[in-house]
Amino acid sequence: MQQHVIQIKLERIEQLFNSFDPTPFVGRDLDPAADDFIAGWADEFPREGAFKIVLQLSESRDLVKAQSRAQDAVRNYYSARAAVQQHKLHRLFRNGRMSLVVGLSFLVACHIMSEFLEQRFAAETLPSLIAHGLIIAGWVAMWRPLEIFLYDWWPLRRRLHLLRRLATAQVEVSSGVPDQADSVRSAEPRKKP
Repeated sequence: MQQHVIQIKLERIEQLFNSFDPTPFVGRDLDPAADDFIAGWADEFPREGAFKIVLQLSESRDLVKAQSRAQDAVRNYYSARAAVQQHKLHRLFRNGRMSLVVGLSFLVACHIMSEFLEQRFAAETLPSLIAHGLIIAGWVAMWRPLEIFLYDWWPLRRRLHLLRRLATAQVEVSSGVPDQADSVRSAEPRKKP
């Protein structure tokens, strides 16, 4: 299986984490810039293959402990983000089902009223225009459910797949030059005070 490598150069391991998050080290959120960098590059890779995140540290103190903490933190962070994304997808489908019920009900009501107007006032122009307007309004009410079920769920599903892949990424912490694997993306994120 192809492995996509994302390399990040840091002075110390703490730069990977959000400094405003007061939770313990493993439970902490990743720094927004680090998350944007990792997820951004991961999204550029093909949709198949595993990820490997290489953290290249300037400080080489206790790399084994840093490796364990970074692996757990990345797994926990992206697993939590995947759970949130899964919830968004479920909520979108729930809203889509509700929109579909409302839209279909409105379409049926518009069609019934249109038929009534057509039969009752067949020769008159204004009721005929209103009847046609009701049919159009009924179909316009179907716009949102169709948009949800045809288009809106794809980006959420794609993002969920990416987050699940990142949650299973192998994390390697090193102080030297990382192995040049199949695909490597590298950068130095902004320095923290």
